[in-house]
Amino acid sequence: MPVQFVSADVVRELRQRILDARQKASSKTLEEDASSERPEYWQQLFEDNAAAVLAALPRVRLTPGYVVRYRFYGRRGGDLLVRPFVARETTDVETFRQIIDWHPPPDSVAPSLRARADRDVELLYKHFEHETSPEGYFEYWVAMQEVWASARWVHSTVIADCEELAATTGDAGWELDHPVERCEPAIVQEEGIARLAVVVLSRLDRQAVTLHQIEIHPDRRIEFVNAIPIARGPRGYLI
Repeated sequence: MPVQFVSADVVRELRQRILDARQKASSKTLEEDASSERPEYWQQLFEDNAAAVLAALPRVRLTPGYVVRYRFYGRRGGDLLVRPFVARETTDVETFRQIIDWHPPPDSVAPSLRARADRDVELLYKHFEHETSPEGYFEYWVAMQEVWASARWVHSTVIADCEELAATTGDAGWELDHPVERCEPAIVQEEGIARLAVVVLSRLDRQAVTLHQIEIHPDRRIEFVNAIPIARGPRGYLI
């Protein structure tokens, strides 16, 4: 199957819409110290962010009458452990929150742990639809990354093109591991599975640029396949 690319302009526009949505969501957050350990605080914050992001992504649709909910499990280091699920707007989910277990987001799940994510199709992915264009698959992946909202993702940026990559890795302290010819997100559709290759800059710990390989399956589940190192940089954010 031919490789299709998402243009750099689409990537940049999407990044800005995500940033605007995050800012909108944070302005709605409860007036409370962000160091709070109260589950209600963090659950509301993540739910506001998911709603704002999905409203900003026209190629992705959540079933009408449903919303993304969360359970907050606490902290691990500087990361906030949450799990998203979808429920009707009118459903009281407090009891359900108590019986679902935490597992890592798709971009952090080792193959040995993937069985723990089996219910994500039922509880999350099946409630979404998206365009089957390259832009639609890419936007859906970004939407799910925002919904899972790991600390690593929040401090990451999708590289739009090779000019951005060169501008980033050209600074002092960067080492190039694997040169790439194109940096725009690439999509191959084959037998119902969309395979994505996306160049991502992470700013946590030691800064790094990696090529993420992802699969989106017909049931709309996200499966992280691999992360190929492209470049390593200086120290990043510590959480």
